[in-house]
Amino acid sequence: MEGSDQPFIAHTFENPPPVGKKGAPASAAATARTTEAYSLTRSGDIKVRLVLVQLADKKATIAQAAAQASISTSSNYWKRMSNGRLSMTVTKVESRNSKATSTQRYPDMMNTIAGELGWTPSPNTALVVFVSSPTLSDGAYGAGWSYQGTSGRVIMPLPARLTNSVLTHEFGHVLGLMHANSLQCGSGAQDVGTTSNGSFADSSCSIREYGDSLDLMGISQLTQPAISSTLWAYGGFGRGDEIVDAGTLNGMRKFTLKAWAGTDANRAVKFTDPVSGESYFLELRLPVSYDTTEAVDLNRGVKIVQQLGAGSLILLPDSRPFAGYYNPRQTWQAGQTFTTHAGTRVSIDSITSTSASVTVESILSIAGRAIGPVAAATPALGSPTTAVACGLKAGGCYRSFQGGSIHWTPNTGAVATVGAIGAAWGALGYENGKLGYPTSRQLCGLTGGGCYQTFQGGTIHWTAATGARATGGAIRAAWAGVGYENGKLGYPVTNEICGLTGGGCYQRFQGGTIHYSPASGAVATWGAIRATWASLGSEKSKLGYPTGKETCGLVNGGCYQTFQGGTIHWSPGTGAVATWGGIRGVWGKLAYENGRLGYPTANEVCGLVNGGCSQAFQGGVIYYAPGAGAFASWGPIRKAWGAQGYQNGKLGYPSSNESCGQSGSCDQSFQGGLIHWTAAAGAIATSGPIWTAWASLGSSQGKLGYPVAREVCGLANGGCSQAFKGGSIHWSPATGAFATWGGIRATWVGLGSEKSKLGYPTGRETCGLINGGCYQTFQGGTVHWSPATGARATWGGIRATWASLGYEKGKLGYPTGKETCGLINGGCYQMFQGGTIHWSPATGAVATWGGIRATWASLSYEKGKLGYPSGKETCGLTGGGCYQTFQGGSIHWSLATGAFATSGPIRATWGSLGYEKGRLGYPAAAETCDPVNGSCSQRFQNGTITWSAAQGSVVLP
Repeated sequence: MEGSDQPFIAHTFENPPPVGKKGAPASAAATARTTEAYSLTRSGDIKVRLVLVQLADKKATIAQAAAQASISTSSNYWKRMSNGRLSMTVTKVESRNSKATSTQRYPDMMNTIAGELGWTPSPNTALVVFVSSPTLSDGAYGAGWSYQGTSGRVIMPLPARLTNSVLTHEFGHVLGLMHANSLQCGSGAQDVGTTSNGSFADSSCSIREYGDSLDLMGISQLTQPAISSTLWAYGGFGRGDEIVDAGTLNGMRKFTLKAWAGTDANRAVKFTDPVSGESYFLELRLPVSYDTTEAVDLNRGVKIVQQLGAGSLILLPDSRPFAGYYNPRQTWQAGQTFTTHAGTRVSIDSITSTSASVTVESILSIAGRAIGPVAAATPALGSPTTAVACGLKAGGCYRSFQGGSIHWTPNTGAVATVGAIGAAWGALGYENGKLGYPTSRQLCGLTGGGCYQTFQGGTIHWTAATGARATGGAIRAAWAGVGYENGKLGYPVTNEICGLTGGGCYQRFQGGTIHYSPASGAVATWGAIRATWASLGSEKSKLGYPTGKETCGLVNGGCYQTFQGGTIHWSPGTGAVATWGGIRGVWGKLAYENGRLGYPTANEVCGLVNGGCSQAFQGGVIYYAPGAGAFASWGPIRKAWGAQGYQNGKLGYPSSNESCGQSGSCDQSFQGGLIHWTAAAGAIATSGPIWTAWASLGSSQGKLGYPVAREVCGLANGGCSQAFKGGSIHWSPATGAFATWGGIRATWVGLGSEKSKLGYPTGRETCGLINGGCYQTFQGGTVHWSPATGARATWGGIRATWASLGYEKGKLGYPTGKETCGLINGGCYQMFQGGTIHWSPATGAVATWGGIRATWASLSYEKGKLGYPSGKETCGLTGGGCYQTFQGGSIHWSLATGAFATSGPIRATWGSLGYEKGRLGYPAAAETCDPVNGSCSQRFQNGTITWSAAQGSVVLP
């Protein structure tokens, strides 16, 4: 073939072509019975003006003989189709140059040429133009125009292989015919009905133009098969006796078909479907005459075709799209059955080399033969009250009786419905309802005297107690899953009711309900679990729809059922109680009913402080609060929490579940503290600042260990304290909460704790001091501890002096004794590793150490002549000496002399000589006095001073 890859023939009509619905005559309603659009008397020789045209932009030799031969071929074909009444004769041949170009669209090209020729249509005339181009626009192999079926124009490219068949096809258009098409359906449907707007009822179906290659008016090919019987009848071809018109076929008839391309009378059959009113043509394609080449293999057999306006529509054994341009499987073979979309069956009984035997039976006949035996076997139906009627959904038919009806479809057969079940089916819309058609007869003998009948979409069950109720879809499947009427649910007592939240539906049964939603599927509820769910608002509650069936066999004889938003558990001891959300999550982590909590004993209660909720269980309670989450409480810890006021107390809500360790102790955290339990101490709560301080020290894993007593308040200055295994924590509004332990705590306690001079601790114990020491500050002082000295408190003036000397890093080192008061003149003192600090109201606190302190000690400390030290030891004197003043004198020390005290008149005289810087130097001995005469003397490095009452002070030498 030349030109495009697809054989393509275009056509148009000078006047609008006849139109019609599928299976009905053109320009007539679907119920019309005639198919003749052109009279059998149409005849004549069409005078052809043949013009060979050279285009302006493309020149070529146009074979006149080939062009004329194609017209002769066309004439011979149409003369045979018309029983010799129509022919084509070339009466004039012209060669012309035209202004038309090969780039023009073929309609414009034809109009240009016809205008140049001055041609106008008239009866029994035709203009045939061959142009100097191998193809026309759009790859067309030819185009034809018709004028009232007896005149027209044809334009052709250069003569080629397909010219004879294409030109013959184009003359078919001139004679008023349209194309031979095929029904193409993705579903493979044999036939399809049309809707009120003319579209196909099966959306996968469409018309494949040119799809019938067993017809000249289909796709172009080298041969010229006979036109179909529909076009034959429409165009008024033949003698008029070739097609048997069986009319509307209500029963069953057998027909014999002869080769359609032959010459026998009554060789094809036309019948009308009694339900749809559509007409169908049956013809036998054998390799005879014009069908010799094409009617072979699976194209040899019975062809079933309908009229489609001025064209035709072949109905194929397999209507699915085929590859290529030519369908090799267009006819029906022996043993195959074609069924119209309204149900009439065409059975291909046999095919020989000369004929075919077919049986056509209407759906009325088919259904009637099936309905009869069922009616005879169902006495409850009584006598018929109507004839068989068809045209129902899915090709169904029915017949009414006094006591019911029988419905039939090709898929379900004939089934009777009677009594209450029949009435219930009718109330649901018969076959147009959800149930569809019945699929079995009514069966009785069920439990409780029940009966049932199955349908395509479900079942109807009846008992005297419940009446007749339908079940279908997911709800019916769920009912089946629990044993139908023999299960806990018993019989249905209502039909399915829809319109629930989330697109849900439900159906009530004697023993419960089945609810369905797209998200959850269909699940039954019954008994106590159903009652609890209903009390919460059923599917509109927090639980939503059930998602699993009731499951029993739990501990202590319990059962449970899952829902979209939670679960309901039942046990003999607790009844049925729902759990959901965070509380259910915690219960699940604690092993549900198998854990310490056991089963829930009450529904969740909300409205607690800070928006909290709680739910009681056999073994405790789970609390939830927005800020804390959900946690369980039980046993001694719960009791201790209760003693604190539960969530309304200091502790607030639990913030963890109870956790126990290998030591056998257990803890549970709360928003405001913690409760610790041991077998020895029981459950003890810590809260507030004390809890914070304890937590900062590592809680029970820290130095303090676990609490051994509950918090005690009412201490001095509004304070509170709590004892722990390793110490205690004290709190006051002024100081906050601090722990004490070990030696420091023991010293503080020994002094009277918070009631002592030290008051409350103001800081935590700090270690890492010199020589491994530690200290802790208190309101009134400090307690220092070292391995060598133990723990000693310092406060007041003594502490201030010690601080000024560098605390434990100074000469004094750590304190070795507690402050001791009751000395002369209201004094106090405290011993340190390196000396002592004495305090008196008159002198304040002053430290003494070393040689000076030893000398002062030998003079009886504050009780001696010197009294209390009044100044700190001062060094840097001449010769590396030091001195310290006292109330009654001073003590000087030097490396050469040691430490000696001076006092009274002798000290005054020494002072007048410049003390250690004078000629006497440092004192070298203690002052000695004569108890008899009262005179005294003291030796210095470079002399002596004597004193008597009579002489006063004398310096020697």
